[in-house]
Amino acid sequence: MPELLFEIGCEELPAGFIDPALAFLEGAIDQALTAARLPHGRVLAEGTPRRLVVIVDDVAARQADLEEELQGPPASVAWSEGADGTRTLTAAGEGFLKKNSLVAGDLYEVAGKKGTVIAAKRREAGRPAADVLPALLEGVLPKIPCKKTMSWGDGRASHKQVFARPVQWLLALFGGRALAVRFADVTSGHTTRGHRYHAPAEVSVTSVSQYRAALERGQVVLDRAERKQMIRDLADRLAKQAGGGLLPDEPLLEIVKNLVEKPFPVLGRFEERFLEMPKELLVSEMREHQKYFAVVDGAGQLRPAFVVVAGSDSPQKDALAAGNARVLRARFEDGAFYFRTDRERPLAAGAPRLKDMVFQRELGTLAEKTERIQALATHQGMRIGLPQPVLVGVFRTAALCKCDLVTGVVNEFPELQGIMGRTYARHDGEPEVVAVGIEEHYAPRHAGASLPTGIEGAIVGIADRLDTIVGILGIGKAPTGSADPFALRRAAIGCAQIIIAQRFRFSLEDAVTFAVSAYRTQKKLDKVDPVALIRSTVEFLRGRVRGVLVERAAAQGLTGAEDIVDAAMAARGGVDDLPDVDARVTALARLRADQGAAFVSLAATFKRVGNILAQARQKGLAPAAVDPARLVDDAERALYDALTGVEARGAPTGVDLAELRARGAADLARLRPSVDRFFDKVLVMADDPALRDARLGLLARLEDQLVEVADFTKVQLEA
Repeated sequence: MPELLFEIGCEELPAGFIDPALAFLEGAIDQALTAARLPHGRVLAEGTPRRLVVIVDDVAARQADLEEELQGPPASVAWSEGADGTRTLTAAGEGFLKKNSLVAGDLYEVAGKKGTVIAAKRREAGRPAADVLPALLEGVLPKIPCKKTMSWGDGRASHKQVFARPVQWLLALFGGRALAVRFADVTSGHTTRGHRYHAPAEVSVTSVSQYRAALERGQVVLDRAERKQMIRDLADRLAKQAGGGLLPDEPLLEIVKNLVEKPFPVLGRFEERFLEMPKELLVSEMREHQKYFAVVDGAGQLRPAFVVVAGSDSPQKDALAAGNARVLRARFEDGAFYFRTDRERPLAAGAPRLKDMVFQRELGTLAEKTERIQALATHQGMRIGLPQPVLVGVFRTAALCKCDLVTGVVNEFPELQGIMGRTYARHDGEPEVVAVGIEEHYAPRHAGASLPTGIEGAIVGIADRLDTIVGILGIGKAPTGSADPFALRRAAIGCAQIIIAQRFRFSLEDAVTFAVSAYRTQKKLDKVDPVALIRSTVEFLRGRVRGVLVERAAAQGLTGAEDIVDAAMAARGGVDDLPDVDARVTALARLRADQGAAFVSLAATFKRVGNILAQARQKGLAPAAVDPARLVDDAERALYDALTGVEARGAPTGVDLAELRARGAADLARLRPSVDRFFDKVLVMADDPALRDARLGLLARLEDQLVEVADFTKVQLEA
């Protein structure tokens, strides 16, 4: 079966545009071919800065024939009946015919969703694929998403182009023959082009294999993964010449692979004197501004060298390396100047300047935010019982955590916030836990990034995020849809991850309440209902907590735990104690994984307890304390004894939270035979009110044990 080849040749595209554009093309063309009734094989999209390419295997030479039933308006609306009993089409019926190019003889009546409707069969013979594909490709091309576009043309509206970069050529082949695809003033043909500098001439191709061969001869590596691996291998080989290896940097590799059609790495060097500057500053200068790869030795220390990936093969590599080194030297000199200037005064001297930096117009300055962070961090530290020396470190970390924002280096390189704070704090002789805490209070910096390792950074990071969430929600700027300009969702996820990882057992609602009061102490958010703000903030956090718990369960191999998470979050205390919720999720999910169908039966039994009590309460029957003297059946006495035994064991001392909750889940599992026997032998809603109340009281006491672990009514019963 024939292959389809479509290439969009452009001026150099932005690196960040290429991967999303290719992902779109792969999906959009697959869907368009299916919608056009053209069976096909694999759809592959690849590209470089100068071309976006789609190759489709085994495309049918002809569309499948179409036969479908079209349904129209209700028969009562489509027909009108004359006095003599003859029926004629109404305007609605005629409209249905016209819209679908039908005649009255095509109509019949069928049962529709809302009664009898008129209908007709539409048959359409399949057309040759070569006749269908041009319009299909022309329809997809303008829809390729891009954040910024360019428009150009000769002034005529019909020739105006709008795309990420000017389109220079189009190649469209189907089964070896060129298709006529038009985009503004560019019409496709059967020619492609190689590398801009090494093979710029047009080359005629008539097949995918010829096309691939032409690109290879033309110094173009179409496959992105191959380009990435070439960069890694060639650059690492050069780094070894400098006595080291590449600093691992997958994100930079992802960018650079889309900056060149074929990589030609070059080794450059810089003066060793610059190594006196912080490693992070040098690496930031290299990667953020120049897209250079850093070189490190076996201990991870920087070498005075870098690798730049050129897009063409220069015969004067030494001159190219020297030119790039001159550019980097200028950047390093700027960084060194800011670094020296910053160190002329202590980090703490920046605190008064935070009064001149606005956090958010309605929420005040960064100095005011720092005051709130200090208060909340100290409050939380006391709540979890931190010793006084650690509290002092937390307070100092909070006091200094934003001071590097007024430094010259961070002003020039915002991505180094926290990192430079750590560097300057060490220079000033601050305690190491404070220096590390300043950096770590920003952790995790992005999804999948490492969490704080120290208590100081963890406590201050939670306080910083909670302060932001409360403040932004308080001024009515909650995230909407995909829009989250203040990154509140990420902040909430970070809070949950840190609290669970550090096993900080404090009340989430209490922390939010304190954060609200800290704003009100500064006469901010004083027109907002504090109770409503606390409620909405806790609910916002709750929504993010659920996702974190599901991910943590999946990371332990406990997939499909969404219902377990919902059940644990609905237990007594809700999400107020996050480490406890996490421990309950793990315990229940493991119990289900280990017991399989037995757990389903267990959940069904306990769900029945909740349902019976809920129905009783709806009838106004409030279960009272159980009186064992009123229990007359052996089954109910056995349940009472088993339940009493579980209660008597209580919480063992000297075990961690995870083991405690695992034991609790196991205790519930051991109660199941007694509960099953109770339901088999005993009628809970007995005619005797005293007996009924005693049995409801027994179930309520059982429920009291269950809700310590989960709300079993939310557990799915499918095995």
